[in-house]
Amino acid sequence: MFRREALELGRYKRDPNRWQTEFGRWVADFGVPRIVTVLGQDPNLRVTKHAVYHWLKGYAPRPDRALALVEMSQGRLTLDAIYQHGRQMRRSEGDAGGPQ
Repeated sequence: MFRREALELGRYKRDPNRWQTEFGRWVADFGVPRIVTVLGQDPNLRVTKHAVYHWLKGYAPRPDRALALVEMSQGRLTLDAIYQHGRQMRRSEGDAGGPQ
Protein backbone atom coordinates (compact mmCIF):
# COMPACT_ATOMS: atom_id res chain seq x y z
CA MET A 1 0.00 0.00 0.00
CA PHE A 2 1.30 3.44 -0.88
CA ARG A 3 1.43 6.21 1.71
CA ARG A 4 -1.11 8.25 -0.24
CA GLU A 5 -3.58 5.35 -0.05
CA ALA A 6 -2.86 4.94 3.67
CA LEU A 7 -3.48 8.66 4.19
CA GLU A 8 -6.80 8.39 2.36
CA LEU A 9 -7.79 5.48 4.57
CA GLY A 10 -6.91 7.52 7.65
CA ARG A 11 -4.03 5.32 8.76
CA TYR A 12 -1.55 8.17 8.95
CA LYS A 13 -2.16 11.71 10.07
CA ARG A 14 -0.26 14.32 8.12
CA ASP A 15 0.75 17.52 9.89
CA PRO A 16 -0.40 20.14 7.38
CA ASN A 17 2.10 22.76 8.60
CA ARG A 18 5.03 20.66 7.39
CA TRP A 19 3.75 20.68 3.84
CA GLN A 20 2.90 24.39 3.58
CA THR A 21 6.44 25.78 3.43
CA GLU A 22 8.37 26.09 0.20
CA PHE A 23 10.50 23.09 1.20
CA GLY A 24 7.48 21.02 2.28
CA ARG A 25 5.64 21.70 -0.98
CA TRP A 26 8.73 20.76 -2.99
CA VAL A 27 9.13 17.48 -1.07
CA ALA A 28 5.44 16.72 -1.63
CA ASP A 29 5.76 17.40 -5.35
CA PHE A 30 9.08 15.64 -5.86
CA GLY A 31 8.30 12.71 -3.57
CA VAL A 32 10.17 11.24 -0.63
CA PRO A 33 11.01 7.95 -2.42
CA ARG A 34 12.46 9.89 -5.35
CA ILE A 35 14.60 12.05 -3.03
CA VAL A 36 15.97 8.91 -1.36
CA THR A 37 16.70 7.34 -4.77
CA VAL A 38 18.44 10.38 -6.21
CA LEU A 39 20.55 11.02 -3.12
CA GLY A 40 21.33 7.31 -2.93
CA GLN A 41 23.25 7.52 -6.18
CA ASP A 42 26.09 9.17 -4.23
CA PRO A 43 27.34 6.94 -1.37
CA ASN A 44 28.19 10.03 0.70
CA LEU A 45 24.67 11.47 0.43
CA ARG A 46 22.54 8.38 1.04
CA VAL A 47 19.52 8.90 3.26
CA THR A 48 16.48 6.95 4.32
CA LYS A 49 12.88 8.03 3.99
CA HIS A 50 12.90 8.48 7.76
CA ALA A 51 15.67 11.09 7.42
CA VAL A 52 13.59 13.04 4.91
CA TYR A 53 10.59 12.98 7.26
CA HIS A 54 12.87 14.22 10.06
CA TRP A 55 13.81 17.14 7.81
CA LEU A 56 10.11 17.84 7.36
CA LYS A 57 9.72 17.73 11.13
CA GLY A 58 12.29 20.51 11.46
CA TYR A 59 15.67 18.83 11.68
CA ALA A 60 18.01 20.34 9.12
CA PRO A 61 19.83 18.18 6.57
CA ARG A 62 23.61 18.26 6.53
CA PRO A 63 24.93 21.07 4.31
CA ASP A 64 26.12 18.66 1.58
CA ARG A 65 22.67 17.09 1.41
CA ALA A 66 20.98 20.49 1.47
CA LEU A 67 23.13 21.59 -1.49
CA ALA A 68 22.19 18.38 -3.31
CA LEU A 69 18.50 19.13 -2.69
CA VAL A 70 18.90 22.63 -4.12
CA GLU A 71 20.58 21.16 -7.21
CA MET A 72 17.93 18.46 -7.49
CA SER A 73 15.18 21.09 -7.40
CA GLN A 74 16.65 22.85 -10.45
CA GLY A 75 16.32 26.25 -8.85
CA ARG A 76 12.97 25.81 -7.15
CA LEU A 77 14.58 25.54 -3.69
CA THR A 78 17.21 27.64 -2.00
CA LEU A 79 19.32 26.84 1.02
CA ASP A 80 17.42 29.54 2.85
CA ALA A 81 14.08 27.84 2.06
CA ILE A 82 15.37 24.52 3.42
CA TYR A 83 16.71 25.99 6.65
CA GLN A 84 13.77 28.38 7.05
CA HIS A 85 11.48 25.33 7.01
CA GLY A 86 13.32 23.91 10.01
CA ARG A 87 13.11 27.20 11.90
CA GLN A 88 9.36 27.44 11.21
CA MET A 89 8.71 23.88 12.35
CA ARG A 90 10.65 24.32 15.58
CA ARG A 91 8.90 27.62 16.23
CA SER A 92 5.44 26.12 15.63
CA GLU A 93 6.19 23.13 17.89
CA GLY A 94 7.36 25.51 20.58
CA ASP A 95 4.12 27.48 20.30
CA ALA A 96 1.93 24.39 20.64
CA GLY A 97 0.67 24.07 24.18
CA GLY A 98 1.94 27.46 25.31
CA PRO A 99 -0.29 30.18 26.71
CA GLN A 100 -2.32 31.98 24.09
